[in-house]
Amino acid sequence: MAAIPPVQPGLSYAPAGTRPEPAAVVGHGGGHGVAGAVVQTADAVDAAIVDPLMAALTEALATAATRQNGLAPLLADLEALLARPDLPQSVRDAAQALMNLRLPASGLNGATLQQAVARSGMFLEAMLASGKLPADVAASDNIKSALQALRGALQSYLGIETAPADLHVAPPLPPFRGSLPVAQPPVPASIVDTSLRQAATTVLSQTDAAIARHVMLQIASLPASQQPSHPPDDHTQRLVFDIPLVTPQGTAVMQLQIEREMPRERGQPQEPVWSVRFAVDIEPLGAVRARVSQIGDKTSVTMVADKPASAVALQEHIALLQIGLTRAHLQPGDLHCLSHEAPKAVAPQGQFVNRAS
Repeated sequence: MAAIPPVQPGLSYAPAGTRPEPAAVVGHGGGHGVAGAVVQTADAVDAAIVDPLMAALTEALATAATRQNGLAPLLADLEALLARPDLPQSVRDAAQALMNLRLPASGLNGATLQQAVARSGMFLEAMLASGKLPADVAASDNIKSALQALRGALQSYLGIETAPADLHVAPPLPPFRGSLPVAQPPVPASIVDTSLRQAATTVLSQTDAAIARHVMLQIASLPASQQPSHPPDDHTQRLVFDIPLVTPQGTAVMQLQIEREMPRERGQPQEPVWSVRFAVDIEPLGAVRARVSQIGDKTSVTMVADKPASAVALQEHIALLQIGLTRAHLQPGDLHCLSHEAPKAVAPQGQFVNRAS
């Protein structure tokens, strides 16, 4: 399992046994609920004494949670920004580099998803530190570095360090350990008919928000023992990624979760359970979540579509999925598609606190 790099330069996190439960962080989507949601509790203060690294992690999580937003609004506005002839070349180059990291939504396969994971920036610091960065992947050829480069170009052009939070699009649910995957549908650009400086200021704010969400993705991918709040019996290894996809309606963002769960009790199957969860929201299907589980030799797939018509259409093609698994030399297990209203993701107690509630 690849190590997760520090979320701040020079900072690493190691297990430290039982830790106090620091409270962080944020409400469930919706503009002002997120903006005013962070609280610090006495437990978090105690954590600074017991474990300075965990206190730093908690602070990073709390700071990121107030600012996070998805890639979808940023990439929508970048597309509009790139259409402007008066855009400075340095900003244009940085914006185009980030846009080039999107995947085509059609024709996704294992190889392209593997490339997307490698270019997510999740493992950048770890690979650089170990000297294991693939020869065909440049240090800047990943979403994290591209976001940082874009922020630097915008800061240089505008002559400012930060911009007010952009509230045109409500942020998606923040990624936290154990939550359901969250898709980001395409959204329209918000900077049409604005001045270049105003447009660049909006994009700077969106870039900061996307970087903050990336920090939360990294924290969500840390081992359970390194989480600010975690069940003591949680031994699941988990990695969480946001992957931008090019669609006819604009840029959507798929969330991908890779999990490896070890047996917890005697008498259970000894093989680890591998599963991949993902969520997409692309028309005409709408929001669809899926879980692909590998238990021993069997591969099981469960899909959940928010639209009843989409669930029916997917269920009608289950036979094609079975054929595809067989051709891939996988033994099909349970394969089915459901339809119901998406359940609300609830953060672990003490992790996400909404001051307004």
